[in-house]
Amino acid sequence: LLDIWKGHAAEQIVAQELRIVLDRNYRNEQYFWVRDKKGATAEVDFVWQHNATIVPIEVKSGTNAHLRSLHSFMDTTEATDIAIRIWPGKYGIDEVTTPNGKTFRLINLPFYYVGMLDMILDKNL
Repeated sequence: LLDIWKGHAAEQIVAQELRIVLDRNYRNEQYFWVRDKKGATAEVDFVWQHNATIVPIEVKSGTNAHLRSLHSFMDTTEATDIAIRIWPGKYGIDEVTTPNGKTFRLINLPFYYVGMLDMILDKNL
């Protein structure tokens, strides 16, 4: 499943899981972030609001994926110091530093924990 269409199926499944959480929390829209700078585009798959905190979410189908777009997002905002990577790997929290020197916490969330996103953020914010 993770190799199908270069991860697009994984993003679709996560979108459906987030939709369930959105309905449970009486929200009805999903957001994403795009920076379209000449020669340097970046895209974060989902931008999640948890209480007053904005949380970027990247979906990665492999465990060896780079997070350039997520780093770009984190460098451009002061609104948060936490980000989510949804992936097939193990759950964990890493301290990550962007190439520009901004440090943030990265929650590595296995696909099967997506429905628990709000609870996990409650514990880590």
